[in-house]
Amino acid sequence: MSKLSKLLAKTSRLTSKNLAFSAVIFFILLVVFSNTAKSQDSQKPIFAEKGFNIGVSSYSITLPEGQNYKPLLLMGSFAWELTKKEKKGKWWLMFEPQINPVFLDRQLKEAEFGINVAFRYKYKLASTFYCYGQLGSGPHFISIPTERQAHGFIFSDNLAFGFSKALNVNWMLNTEIRIRHISNASVMLPNRGMNNLFLIIGLSKKIFKG
Repeated sequence: MSKLSKLLAKTSRLTSKNLAFSAVIFFILLVVFSNTAKSQDSQKPIFAEKGFNIGVSSYSITLPEGQNYKPLLLMGSFAWELTKKEKKGKWWLMFEPQINPVFLDRQLKEAEFGINVAFRYKYKLASTFYCYGQLGSGPHFISIPTERQAHGFIFSDNLAFGFSKALNVNWMLNTEIRIRHISNASVMLPNRGMNNLFLIIGLSKKIFKG
């Protein structure tokens, strides 16, 4: 490896650490904001629900370097209710900030972070049981160096299907299957993309009843 390549690799690592630190601060500020922000026309919080999800990769790819690539999703969830009237089916706008440790051959080696913005359609099957579908995308940053995909800025596209069960008046248990594809629209090469299938479980809390 040339001196220039080594310098670029070292600079990239420093940038990744700085961006990871910024992502943690952003995540904390977003949580604080969700607790304090009010809409202009009322004293209700902007978000109707907030929560936290953990996603385990049940399908992953093997990189050209021979390592198995498995991210662990650590994902916040902030829901804005678009359908205000009481209906069985409702549309939601979802914001999902996330900081994801990446395991290569079961060893924690890299990290990802970003935010997903998605539309969710949620349908009431019974008084305390719901199903939903969700489609979204958002900007991310990945630190993993591989010949398959340029690291740095990237887009995360995902499709999800899940169920929600009300535990009580305020709390919901959510389970979900999510297909995720990350690539960068050929902004940088290589750009072969990386796919994962996640099994997700989480809790969400109603901030107010819309």
